[in-house]
Amino acid sequence: MKFLLVFAFLTHQFFVFCQDFDTDDYTKKEHYIEMRDGTKLFTTIYQPKDASRKYPVLLKRTPYSIAPYGADTMPEKIMHNPNLIAAGYIFVHQDMRGRWMSEGEFENTKPPYSFKNKKKTDEVTDSYDTYDWLVKNLDHFNGNIGQYGNSYLGHTSLVAAVTGHPNLKAVLAMAPVTNFFFEDFNRYGLYGMNYLPVMDVFGIQKEAPTTESWFTVTDRPFIHDVKEWITDDYYDYFLKHRALSDVSEVVAEDNFFWKNIIEHPNYDAYRQERDWIQYLDKAQCQTLIVGGWNDEQNLYGILNSFKKLNKDTPAANAKMVLGPWSHGHPKRRDSAYYLGDIFYGYDLSKDYQENIEFNYFEYHLKGKGAPLNFTARVFDTGSKKWINFDQNPFDFDTGSHTVYLNGNGTLGGTLSADSKSYISDPDHPVPFIEDDDFHIMAPKHYMTDDQRFVSKRNDVLTYVSEPLTENMTVSGEIKALLEFATDHEDADLYVKVIDVFPIDREPEETDLPDVKMNGFQHLVRCGYIRGRYRDSYSEPKPFVKNEKTLVGVPLLEVMHTFKEGHRIMIQVQSSMFPLFDLNPQKYVENIYTAQDSDFESAQHTIYGGSRIEFPVVPEAH
Repeated sequence: MKFLLVFAFLTHQFFVFCQDFDTDDYTKKEHYIEMRDGTKLFTTIYQPKDASRKYPVLLKRTPYSIAPYGADTMPEKIMHNPNLIAAGYIFVHQDMRGRWMSEGEFENTKPPYSFKNKKKTDEVTDSYDTYDWLVKNLDHFNGNIGQYGNSYLGHTSLVAAVTGHPNLKAVLAMAPVTNFFFEDFNRYGLYGMNYLPVMDVFGIQKEAPTTESWFTVTDRPFIHDVKEWITDDYYDYFLKHRALSDVSEVVAEDNFFWKNIIEHPNYDAYRQERDWIQYLDKAQCQTLIVGGWNDEQNLYGILNSFKKLNKDTPAANAKMVLGPWSHGHPKRRDSAYYLGDIFYGYDLSKDYQENIEFNYFEYHLKGKGAPLNFTARVFDTGSKKWINFDQNPFDFDTGSHTVYLNGNGTLGGTLSADSKSYISDPDHPVPFIEDDDFHIMAPKHYMTDDQRFVSKRNDVLTYVSEPLTENMTVSGEIKALLEFATDHEDADLYVKVIDVFPIDREPEETDLPDVKMNGFQHLVRCGYIRGRYRDSYSEPKPFVKNEKTLVGVPLLEVMHTFKEGHRIMIQVQSSMFPLFDLNPQKYVENIYTAQDSDFESAQHTIYGGSRIEFPVVPEAH
């Protein structure tokens, strides 16, 4: 009898294994789904050929095209996670309103107009109407819908969470866009010049549904040969066009998104209405936020969407997975995961996809397995270990370790009366990377880069501690409070938190070839602010020349163990070019209208009262 039971179990396991699907086991159908205002959204449905059982839906809504188009064409892979494809789902892909084959006009991070006016349409109503159509029209559908996506698709997933549709059971928002004033295109008043080459992707309306690009990305004056990728030196090119009023070679004249940015340089009512964090208190379904500490685009959205959901939205039962990844890297299947020169571990994305992402949807959409057994799963980027928390990992009481920026270049526990000055010259701005690898968004590795290439510049103030005598685990938001003065009326301030490896560090097996890791200055976090916004993002004001002013430089949360024998370094500077635009330093009401002649060299001073406050917790590993 025991043998029969074992045989039956093995047979069942073999049977289940044999039902694993790949792309060839799916059919493809294309539909136009009509919204409540008559606008039709182009939608592709990939459904298992096996009609012996019912399947849930996994949906993505995207502005980036659901190609390949044509009912007889199949993508190389239907989704990034092969385990979910193998398990059997109905995969639904949709072009958002105004994009590619869908009708209508597109608006970036469109506010939920329908919350105030029931007659209005927006991405909330488009999502809801899509779910309704699927419920009424899909065959072999078990009634449960999940939505997922990365970046802007992460944004549409957060939008899904607030629809309140009864069939939407689970949302996975990876690196979600939430607020374009604090992430992506703008950062605390700065403009991300690395986004200039892609502005037309987001700001040109198409005339009719199309499978072909109606905007330009690569046909730019700084690209001489797309095939061979021969380009100008981007630092030099953008230095010649440093004024944001001089971007006509890169951004199309009719770019509505660029015009909106120019017209709303401050965090005014228009900008505030497009802050999606504030709408998440209406989330009504299970929500999982996924991202990476080294996400150069949307770390703000990852952290703040989770914190909002965890604090104010019990119905979302918010979960978070926060690894060492850069933007979109949880979707990859690297064996050894490096970001730049820093090694973080093996099979991090694979393990996430197989053991978290797969189980998450299997449980909430099929009722299989068990719910995730954590509230947050967070990677310590110093110890390189995962830690599970049953609450918001940044809600714990922490000790505060304060260090002062001394005029002699040291970090100390005692307040110093010394000061240190530097010249910020817009003709010779501080580069943000050592090499020339700028084009189309920023190179992901800059978030972990060795900072030795700028440590000895006169326009970068460097402060370093003595070697640590024990491990120090920092968990939460580091506070950078600068006592600052300038002989001009405006200034940008950047603060870098750096983990300096011991100079006598022995090589490790995972070190990349020809990289000098002893003395490596590992960038852990960089914060920044345009000085005019030091007191208010909506009501900027100039500095009073040569008057000491307290400036708080925002630094998003970290979880990093500075190890015994390592040093902590702080760098202060006033440019990271051409990652971000330059401040003219002469006060101009709207920097987007500044002319090249407005840029002036300035002397800035950091006083000894400047300090960094680290939220320190007992070592948890």
